[in-house]
Amino acid sequence: MERDQQQLLEAIARAVGVTPGVSGVTDVTVGRLYMARRTSAPRGRAWQMERNLLRPFVVAFWRRMASSLTAADWTRHRAQRRRQKTRLGRPPCELTLNLELKVAKRIVPALRDCRPVRTRTRRESWFTAAQVQALIDAGGSLRWAHQQRAFAALAAVMGDTGLRISEALGLRWDRITLRGTTSVLGKGAKTRVIGFTPRALAALAALDRHVNPHVFVNWRTGRTWNASTVRAWFRTAIAAARLEGVKADGDLALVPHVLRHSFASIADERRAPVEWISNALGHSSLATTRVYLHRNEADAALRMAAIMSERAPPQKSPTRRAPTENSFGIKATAKLS
Repeated sequence: MERDQQQLLEAIARAVGVTPGVSGVTDVTVGRLYMARRTSAPRGRAWQMERNLLRPFVVAFWRRMASSLTAADWTRHRAQRRRQKTRLGRPPCELTLNLELKVAKRIVPALRDCRPVRTRTRRESWFTAAQVQALIDAGGSLRWAHQQRAFAALAAVMGDTGLRISEALGLRWDRITLRGTTSVLGKGAKTRVIGFTPRALAALAALDRHVNPHVFVNWRTGRTWNASTVRAWFRTAIAAARLEGVKADGDLALVPHVLRHSFASIADERRAPVEWISNALGHSSLATTRVYLHRNEADAALRMAAIMSERAPPQKSPTRRAPTENSFGIKATAKLS
């Protein structure tokens, strides 16, 4: 079967003017190597992502002999890609270009000397509690009522539990207990238990039930909402709530993952133990969790300001005191120690 498919691809190559190399000969065109990879790669989501990453490179070097490619060719190609626009209307980020280089090396070994560029992997954007509530309220700017309810519930769940978008979309009605808890399967096939706030439970109660046991289901198709659709809703809500200014320098855009950072930062501000925050996020290392705790940097900045003004640095940041009233309307007048 694979041999018949290989012969068919070779016939297509000849039709478009590309002469396939002889079996066992390494000096072949990039197009020939791509078709061989296409034949042997397993079908599924993984191949779709690899194909999309390979497409710009293969189109640019389709007729080039693979052995003739050098690091200089990739450098010029990368510079050209920085000027091209994606479907989002902006050039691809450096991380995407590094991924394109990684998959290109799989079919063209001559590129093994090319090195990826250093990228900024941390996200610095996060919302305050009031901004999270403003984002939830901005779900009313979406077109349809069922979309408004779904977005409000998603934003409340992600903002109050720190779930990733894939974990939130995977929630099931039959896994939510009467106590308001559920178990989620995160990265690395690790399962953890999370608890819903009254705000999240109220937003979930407003959703319509469907034959599909998942919580976030498109009532027209009966399928779980796609992450790309949710990201489009997020951009609309961000614009409606006028939260574009929250984006930190260096972040390309505000994405749903910002709610995960917001959850950790708000919990840290309200004096939640780091171990609890780490367990809620599903991190195996506290060092990973501290990346999400942006308040630690604010504390250090306040202490440095006190030192430069010849005052004793504060032991605790003023924001470390318990709020008089949180976003769920629960009174908290005592100071947390």
